[in-house]
Amino acid sequence: MRYSYHMHSCYSDGTDTPEQLINLAKIYEIDAIALTDHDTVDGVEAFMTAAAGTNIETIPGVEISSRIGQKHVHILGYGIDIKNVALLELLDALTAEATEYTKYTFEKYIAHTYGYSWEQVLNHNRKRKGFYLSDVFSAMLKDGLYNGWEQYAGFVDYCFKFVKQEYSAPVEKSFDVIKKSGGKVFLAHPKLMKLSLDEELNIFKQMKDLGLDGIEAYYPEHSPKECNWYELCCEKLDLKVSGGTDWHGRARLKSPLYFVGNVHVV
Repeated sequence: MRYSYHMHSCYSDGTDTPEQLINLAKIYEIDAIALTDHDTVDGVEAFMTAAAGTNIETIPGVEISSRIGQKHVHILGYGIDIKNVALLELLDALTAEATEYTKYTFEKYIAHTYGYSWEQVLNHNRKRKGFYLSDVFSAMLKDGLYNGWEQYAGFVDYCFKFVKQEYSAPVEKSFDVIKKSGGKVFLAHPKLMKLSLDEELNIFKQMKDLGLDGIEAYYPEHSPKECNWYELCCEKLDLKVSGGTDWHGRARLKSPLYFVGNVHVV
C-alpha cells in the first residue's frame, strides 16, 4: 500500500490546501494519508470532506510542538476528535506562540535587511490565525524579493542561525489532550532528536510509560538501518510502527509524497 501519515497543508507551514492533498492522493493512488498540521486542526474538516466518496483512508491528525525535559520533540496525534475543547485550547496557545516566534524572528533578522515590514506580510495573509516562516517567505516571494520556493530552505537556515523554535508543551500535556480527544500518540522523526541509541531507547521507554502508542520509524531522513532500529524498538516496547514523508508541498521540495509498505496507525 502507498501511505503517508505525516502531511502538512497551508493551514500550518505547507503550501497545499487540504483539497489539493486529497487530489494528489487520487492522482498517485495513495491508499492512506493523515493531515498532521503543526499545532492546528483547522484544515482537517476540509481534508475529510474532500476525501468523502473516495477509497482513500484519511486520518484526522495533528503534530504538536512538545518537549520532554529540555529536549524538543514533535508528537503526532492520529484519529483525534478535532472539536475536543482541551485539544483546541492547547493548540490555540501554541499557535499564538508560533506567531510571536515568527514575528520576533522576522522583525529582528529579516525586516531591516530587506526593507520589508510585518504589515506587508499581513497583507498577503489577512485570514490566517497562525504565522510561520513559510508565510513570511511566501509574502516576500509574491512581492519579488525571492524568485522561487527552491530558495526557501536557505531562508529557513538563515533564520535558524539566529533563533531556534522555543515554544512547546510538556509531552505529558500533549499526550493528555490527544488521549482525551480519542486519539493515538506517536513520536515523530526520532532521529531529529540527535541522541545516541541508548538515549533514544531511554526516551522511548519514558514516553511509553506516559502512554505513547507508536513511533514514526519510516521518515525521509531515516536510513534503512535506522528504520530497522526504530522498528526493533517498537517490537521491544510493544509500540506500533508509523511512517510519514513530512510533506510540505513546495516548502520542502525534496520530500517524497508517499512510502510503500504495510503500515497502519489506527
